[in-house]
Amino acid sequence: MLVVASFVSTVAMGDIYTDPTGDIATGNANLDITQVEVTDDGTDMSITLTLADLNADWGNYMIFMDIPGWSPSNMPGSPDNDNPWGRNVSGLAGTDYFVGSWLSGGGGFELNGYFDSVGWFTFGEGESMTMSIDWENDSITWNFVGWANGITTEGIEGLNFEVATTGGNWGDPAIDLLGGEGGNWGEGSTGAWTYYEFSTIPAPSALALLAIAGLSRRRRH
Repeated sequence: MLVVASFVSTVAMGDIYTDPTGDIATGNANLDITQVEVTDDGTDMSITLTLADLNADWGNYMIFMDIPGWSPSNMPGSPDNDNPWGRNVSGLAGTDYFVGSWLSGGGGFELNGYFDSVGWFTFGEGESMTMSIDWENDSITWNFVGWANGITTEGIEGLNFEVATTGGNWGDPAIDLLGGEGGNWGEGSTGAWTYYEFSTIPAPSALALLAIAGLSRRRRH
């Protein structure tokens, strides 16, 4: 029973979204998205970005998130082509949260929300999320603590998201996007929302039965 309980406590379900390798206008494999996996365990949510070859100590990565049906008066979502990094990426109007991450200098990230009265507001690093780098598997993972539970308790079933890679300067385009079209240096780029539906995690007793039967579920796209 202790083994089953341990298994149950770590159950997570999610979706895998793939992107063609080599579909970028530059030869930077560390900016070439191959897949994005979004998972949740009913409480936390995580996004894992896999690149063609995460072999450099530089690179800039962006996550845009829109929570449909959730629009507090002080968080209406950003206008189109408006993000705190000033990147030239259109098509993502209504962004509620933006995550910007970088590898240089040991790596880091910032979490931003769009507030009507102040525009973009930066949360403290480590507040509600963490970031880790898996060099061996060419991936970066962001874990959003309590997000799955917090969003679904508002009666919302999922969120729209877009993941992109970019250069290090204001005005740079997205070089690769999970959805939409990337650009070359000095050109614009256009993103497209991808929808993730939060998993309905069964009750603990049902999870225990699944664990005993050795069953699991994963949606793939």
